[in-house]
Amino acid sequence: MPVSLILDTDFGTDVDDLLALTAILGSPELALAGVTTVYGDVLLRARMVARVARLAGRDVGPIVPGRGEPRSGREVWWAGHEGTLMPGLEQEEVSTDDPVALLAGSATVLAVGPLTNVAEAVEAPGHQIEELVLMGGDFGGGDEPEHNLKCDVTAAAAVFGSGLPLTTIGIDQTRRLRLDAALVAELESAGSLGELAGAEIRQFWEFRQRDFNQPHDPAAVLMMVEPELFSFATGRIVVEDDGLTRFAADPAGPHRIVTDLDPERVTRRIVDRMLAAIN
Repeated sequence: MPVSLILDTDFGTDVDDLLALTAILGSPELALAGVTTVYGDVLLRARMVARVARLAGRDVGPIVPGRGEPRSGREVWWAGHEGTLMPGLEQEEVSTDDPVALLAGSATVLAVGPLTNVAEAVEAPGHQIEELVLMGGDFGGGDEPEHNLKCDVTAAAAVFGSGLPLTTIGIDQTRRLRLDAALVAELESAGSLGELAGAEIRQFWEFRQRDFNQPHDPAAVLMMVEPELFSFATGRIVVEDDGLTRFAADPAGPHRIVTDLDPERVTRRIVDRMLAAIN
Protein backbone atom coordinates (compact mmCIF):
# COMPACT_ATOMS: atom_id res chain seq x y z
CA MET A 1 0.00 0.00 0.00
CA PRO A 2 1.25 3.51 -0.72
CA VAL A 3 2.45 5.57 2.24
CA SER A 4 -0.04 8.34 3.02
CA LEU A 5 1.65 11.63 3.85
CA ILE A 6 1.15 15.36 4.28
CA LEU A 7 3.63 17.68 2.55
CA ASP A 8 4.67 20.86 4.38
CA THR A 9 6.35 23.30 2.02
CA ASP A 10 7.54 26.87 1.45
CA PHE A 11 6.53 26.50 -2.19
CA GLY A 12 7.45 29.20 -4.68
CA THR A 13 10.83 30.64 -3.71
CA ASP A 14 13.40 27.96 -4.53
CA VAL A 15 12.00 25.92 -7.43
CA ASP A 16 12.89 22.69 -5.64
CA ASP A 17 9.52 22.66 -3.83
CA LEU A 18 7.76 22.44 -7.20
CA LEU A 19 10.12 19.64 -8.18
CA ALA A 20 9.42 17.80 -4.92
CA LEU A 21 5.65 18.02 -5.35
CA THR A 22 5.91 16.74 -8.92
CA ALA A 23 8.20 13.90 -7.83
CA ILE A 24 5.65 12.88 -5.19
CA LEU A 25 2.92 12.79 -7.83
CA GLY A 26 5.15 10.56 -9.95
CA SER A 27 5.80 8.10 -7.11
CA PRO A 28 3.16 5.36 -6.79
CA GLU A 29 4.70 4.39 -3.45
CA LEU A 30 3.33 7.63 -1.99
CA ALA A 31 -0.24 8.88 -1.54
CA LEU A 32 -0.39 12.63 -0.98
CA ALA A 33 -3.26 13.34 1.42
CA GLY A 34 -2.79 17.09 1.77
CA VAL A 35 -0.38 20.02 1.58
CA THR A 36 0.33 22.76 4.11
CA THR A 37 2.32 25.89 3.28
CA VAL A 38 4.66 27.77 5.57
CA TYR A 39 6.75 30.95 5.79
CA GLY A 40 5.83 34.33 4.38
CA ASP A 41 2.84 34.69 2.06
CA VAL A 42 1.39 31.26 2.72
CA LEU A 43 -1.83 31.99 0.80
CA LEU A 44 0.16 32.73 -2.36
CA ARG A 45 2.22 29.60 -1.79
CA ALA A 46 -0.95 27.51 -1.38
CA ARG A 47 -2.43 28.91 -4.58
CA MET A 48 0.75 27.99 -6.43
CA VAL A 49 0.44 24.42 -5.15
CA ALA A 50 -3.17 24.38 -6.34
CA ARG A 51 -2.11 25.54 -9.80
CA VAL A 52 0.47 22.77 -10.11
CA ALA A 53 -1.98 20.14 -8.88
CA ARG A 54 -4.53 21.31 -11.44
CA LEU A 55 -2.00 21.18 -14.27
CA ALA A 56 -1.07 17.67 -13.17
CA GLY A 57 -4.73 16.67 -13.09
CA ARG A 58 -4.32 15.29 -9.59
CA ASP A 59 -6.21 15.55 -6.32
CA VAL A 60 -3.61 16.25 -3.63
CA GLY A 61 -6.08 16.58 -0.76
CA PRO A 62 -6.69 19.86 1.08
CA ILE A 63 -4.17 22.61 0.33
CA VAL A 64 -3.97 24.68 3.50
CA PRO A 65 -2.12 27.94 4.16
CA GLY A 66 -0.21 27.55 7.41
CA ARG A 67 1.89 29.82 9.60
CA GLY A 68 3.53 32.75 7.85
CA GLU A 69 5.57 34.17 10.73
CA PRO A 70 8.44 32.17 12.26
CA ARG A 71 7.98 31.54 15.98
CA SER A 72 11.60 32.68 16.44
CA GLY A 73 10.59 36.17 15.31
CA ARG A 74 13.18 36.18 12.53
CA GLU A 75 12.27 38.40 9.58
CA VAL A 76 10.89 36.48 6.60
CA TRP A 77 13.18 36.42 3.58
CA TRP A 78 11.19 36.91 0.36
CA ALA A 79 12.81 36.61 -3.07
CA GLY A 80 10.10 38.54 -4.94
CA HIS A 81 9.60 36.20 -7.90
CA GLU A 82 7.10 33.95 -6.14
CA GLY A 83 4.06 33.37 -8.37
CA THR A 84 5.10 35.72 -11.18
CA LEU A 85 4.96 32.94 -13.81
CA MET A 86 1.46 31.83 -12.77
CA PRO A 87 -1.06 34.52 -13.76
CA GLY A 88 -4.53 34.45 -12.23
CA LEU A 89 -3.51 32.72 -9.02
CA GLU A 90 -6.32 34.48 -7.14
CA GLN A 91 -8.70 32.11 -8.93
CA GLU A 92 -7.12 29.02 -7.39
CA GLU A 93 -9.11 27.62 -4.49
CA VAL A 94 -7.45 26.53 -1.26
CA SER A 95 -8.75 25.09 1.99
CA THR A 96 -9.63 26.87 5.22
CA ASP A 97 -8.87 23.75 7.28
CA ASP A 98 -6.61 23.94 10.31
CA PRO A 99 -3.06 23.30 9.02
CA VAL A 100 -1.74 22.08 12.35
CA ALA A 101 -4.61 19.62 12.76
CA LEU A 102 -3.98 18.28 9.26
CA LEU A 103 -0.31 17.68 10.03
CA ALA A 104 -0.98 16.32 13.51
CA GLY A 105 -3.45 13.79 12.09
CA SER A 106 -0.98 12.26 9.64
CA ALA A 107 1.29 9.34 10.53
CA THR A 108 3.92 10.57 8.06
CA VAL A 109 4.92 14.18 7.45
CA LEU A 110 7.35 15.28 4.75
CA ALA A 111 8.62 18.79 5.54
CA VAL A 112 10.75 20.70 3.03
CA GLY A 113 10.56 24.23 4.44
CA PRO A 114 10.99 26.05 7.74
CA LEU A 115 9.51 23.96 10.54
CA THR A 116 7.02 26.42 12.05
CA ASN A 117 3.91 24.37 11.20
CA VAL A 118 5.54 21.07 12.09
CA ALA A 119 6.66 22.30 15.51
CA GLU A 120 3.06 23.10 16.41
CA ALA A 121 1.93 19.73 15.12
CA VAL A 122 4.41 17.70 17.17
CA GLU A 123 3.42 19.68 20.25
CA ALA A 124 -0.31 19.12 19.67
CA PRO A 125 -1.86 16.86 22.33
CA GLY A 126 -2.72 13.45 20.92
CA HIS A 127 -0.96 14.01 17.59
CA GLN A 128 -0.71 10.91 15.39
CA ILE A 129 2.67 11.61 13.79
CA GLU A 130 4.84 8.52 13.72
CA GLU A 131 7.55 9.59 11.29
CA LEU A 132 9.04 12.86 10.10
CA VAL A 133 10.98 13.12 6.85
CA LEU A 134 12.85 16.36 6.25
CA MET A 135 15.12 18.26 3.96
CA GLY A 136 17.14 20.27 6.43
CA GLY A 137 20.38 20.72 8.29
CA ASP A 138 24.04 20.49 7.40
CA PHE A 139 25.98 17.50 8.67
CA GLY A 140 29.19 18.12 6.76
CA GLY A 141 30.80 20.45 9.28
CA GLY A 142 29.79 23.70 7.62
CA ASP A 143 29.79 26.95 9.58
CA GLU A 144 26.62 28.40 8.00
CA PRO A 145 23.18 27.13 9.08
CA GLU A 146 21.00 25.54 6.40
CA HIS A 147 18.15 27.76 5.16
CA ASN A 148 15.12 25.77 6.39
CA LEU A 149 16.46 25.57 9.94
CA LYS A 150 17.88 29.09 10.00
CA CYS A 151 14.52 30.61 9.06
CA ASP A 152 12.94 29.37 12.30
CA VAL A 153 15.54 28.00 14.68
CA THR A 154 13.07 27.92 17.58
CA ALA A 155 10.71 25.66 15.65
CA ALA A 156 13.56 23.48 14.40
CA ALA A 157 14.83 22.92 17.93
CA ALA A 158 11.34 21.89 19.03
CA VAL A 159 10.97 19.39 16.17
CA PHE A 160 14.37 17.76 16.60
CA GLY A 161 13.97 17.82 20.36
CA SER A 162 10.60 16.08 20.24
CA GLY A 163 12.16 12.62 20.15
CA LEU A 164 10.00 11.54 17.21
CA PRO A 165 11.59 9.23 14.63
CA LEU A 166 13.05 11.53 12.02
CA THR A 167 15.05 11.09 8.82
CA THR A 168 16.66 14.08 7.16
CA ILE A 169 18.89 14.79 4.21
CA GLY A 170 21.17 17.74 4.77
CA ILE A 171 22.49 20.32 2.39
CA ASP A 172 25.93 18.71 2.64
CA GLN A 173 24.49 15.93 0.45
CA THR A 174 21.93 17.79 -1.67
CA ARG A 175 24.55 20.30 -2.83
CA ARG A 176 26.20 17.41 -4.65
CA LEU A 177 23.20 17.16 -7.00
CA ARG A 178 22.97 19.16 -10.23
CA LEU A 179 19.97 19.70 -12.48
CA ASP A 180 21.35 21.05 -15.76
CA ALA A 181 19.97 22.28 -19.07
CA ALA A 182 19.80 18.85 -20.70
CA LEU A 183 17.62 17.47 -17.90
CA VAL A 184 15.43 20.57 -17.86
CA ALA A 185 14.86 20.20 -21.61
CA GLU A 186 13.43 16.73 -20.94
CA LEU A 187 10.89 18.21 -18.56
CA GLU A 188 9.98 21.08 -20.87
CA SER A 189 9.14 18.69 -23.69
CA ALA A 190 6.65 16.76 -21.58
CA GLY A 191 3.51 18.91 -21.58
CA SER A 192 2.13 21.98 -19.85
CA LEU A 193 3.31 21.10 -16.35
CA GLY A 194 6.76 20.34 -17.72
CA GLU A 195 6.80 23.70 -19.49
CA LEU A 196 5.87 25.45 -16.24
CA ALA A 197 8.52 23.52 -14.32
CA GLY A 198 11.12 24.48 -16.92
CA ALA A 199 10.12 28.14 -16.79
CA GLU A 200 10.26 28.17 -12.98
CA ILE A 201 13.67 26.47 -13.05
CA ARG A 202 15.07 28.97 -15.53
CA GLN A 203 13.66 31.87 -13.54
CA PHE A 204 15.44 30.52 -10.47
CA TRP A 205 18.66 30.14 -12.44
CA GLU A 206 18.44 33.80 -13.41
CA PHE A 207 17.76 34.77 -9.80
CA ARG A 208 20.79 32.78 -8.61
CA GLN A 209 22.90 33.74 -11.65
CA ARG A 210 23.66 30.11 -12.45
CA ASP A 211 22.94 27.67 -15.27
CA PHE A 212 21.99 24.80 -12.96
CA ASN A 213 20.19 24.21 -9.69
CA GLN A 214 20.36 21.70 -6.88
CA PRO A 215 17.18 19.66 -6.31
CA HIS A 216 17.37 19.72 -2.51
CA ASP A 217 13.71 18.98 -1.67
CA PRO A 218 13.01 16.23 -4.23
CA ALA A 219 16.02 14.38 -2.83
CA ALA A 220 13.99 13.93 0.36
CA VAL A 221 11.16 12.45 -1.71
CA LEU A 222 13.50 10.02 -3.43
CA MET A 223 15.03 9.12 -0.06
CA MET A 224 11.60 7.81 0.97
CA VAL A 225 10.91 5.70 -2.12
CA GLU A 226 14.37 4.54 -3.20
CA PRO A 227 16.38 4.40 0.05
CA GLU A 228 18.83 1.96 -1.53
CA LEU A 229 20.36 4.95 -3.38
CA PHE A 230 21.41 6.51 -0.07
CA SER A 231 23.60 5.64 2.90
CA PHE A 232 22.34 6.49 6.39
CA ALA A 233 23.64 6.88 9.93
CA THR A 234 21.54 6.71 13.11
CA GLY A 235 22.01 8.98 16.07
CA ARG A 236 20.81 12.19 17.63
CA ILE A 237 20.70 15.71 16.17
CA VAL A 238 20.93 18.86 18.24
CA VAL A 239 19.96 22.22 16.76
CA GLU A 240 22.12 24.98 18.20
CA ASP A 241 20.96 28.53 18.85
CA ASP A 242 22.37 29.76 15.53
CA GLY A 243 20.68 26.98 13.56
CA LEU A 244 23.75 24.83 13.07
CA THR A 245 23.12 21.10 13.43
CA ARG A 246 25.30 18.69 15.37
CA PHE A 247 24.96 14.93 14.89
CA ALA A 248 26.18 12.29 17.34
CA ALA A 249 26.07 8.67 16.21
CA ASP A 250 23.99 6.43 18.46
CA PRO A 251 22.35 3.16 17.34
CA ALA A 252 19.47 3.87 19.74
CA GLY A 253 18.99 7.47 18.64
CA PRO A 254 15.72 8.73 17.10
CA HIS A 255 17.30 10.43 14.11
CA ARG A 256 18.77 9.32 10.79
CA ILE A 257 20.85 11.40 8.40
CA VAL A 258 22.04 10.72 4.87
CA THR A 259 25.80 10.24 4.81
CA ASP A 260 26.32 9.45 1.11
CA LEU A 261 24.54 9.19 -2.22
CA ASP A 262 25.24 8.70 -5.91
CA PRO A 263 24.68 12.21 -7.34
CA GLU A 264 24.09 11.21 -10.95
CA ARG A 265 21.72 8.34 -10.16
CA VAL A 266 19.75 10.35 -7.61
CA THR A 267 19.32 13.29 -9.98
CA ARG A 268 18.31 10.98 -12.83
CA ARG A 269 15.70 9.23 -10.70
CA ILE A 270 14.25 12.56 -9.53
CA VAL A 271 13.75 13.57 -13.15
CA ASP A 272 12.28 10.16 -14.02
CA ARG A 273 9.69 10.47 -11.28
CA MET A 274 8.81 14.00 -12.33
CA LEU A 275 8.35 12.81 -15.90
CA ALA A 276 6.05 10.04 -14.64
CA ALA A 277 3.79 12.73 -13.14
CA ILE A 278 3.96 15.05 -16.12
CA ASN A 279 3.42 12.55 -18.95
